[in-house]
Amino acid sequence: KYPLYFMDFESLSPAVPRYSGMWPYSQIPFQWSVHRQLAPEAQLEHFEFLAEDDLDPRPKFIESLCGVMGKRGQIVVYNAGFESERLNELADWLPEYKGRIENIRGRLWDLLPFIRKHVYHPKFRGSFSLKSVLPALVPDMTYDGMEVADGIEAGLVWEQMIRGKFAPTECEQWKAALLAYCRQDTLAMVKILERLPPA
Repeated sequence: KYPLYFMDFESLSPAVPRYSGMWPYSQIPFQWSVHRQLAPEAQLEHFEFLAEDDLDPRPKFIESLCGVMGKRGQIVVYNAGFESERLNELADWLPEYKGRIENIRGRLWDLLPFIRKHVYHPKFRGSFSLKSVLPALVPDMTYDGMEVADGIEAGLVWEQMIRGKFAPTECEQWKAALLAYCRQDTLAMVKILERLPPA
């Protein structure tokens, strides 16, 4: 149901609680990417957020996300449990956003179980992860060669970036790499859906 939103979060779970209300290994959501398509033939739009300092990223994360998600249309994710749980935690931490967060959670549509049930390709090699499914179904897209190529690496890079471990030029390079990685995840879902035959 249009408009369609393709959404992905990145987070870090430090052992020591970092911000108010958190506990050991709480997930800190620090980045999101959204591709939006208003109608079947409409041009794809992209929106993104990345926290760039060591201040609590949660308020800006959810405020900026709510600003682009509208109130209707399905939100495509890959493994909805992750994004849904992060949203649930954000609603607990920031109750002033609870209504808008519940609207977003209620519109999530998980692409992962659909792929598991209806699609298989030998190049999946037994894995239904986005990193395996994407190059099998969309051969001209891959995570190979990306400076940041998985979620764990994204969290580690972000941690070093906000703690000032990189020189300014390195920091800009890693910021671009983080944005490129998260953007790839949401664009991957767009391309996978385009590859599937119509119902």
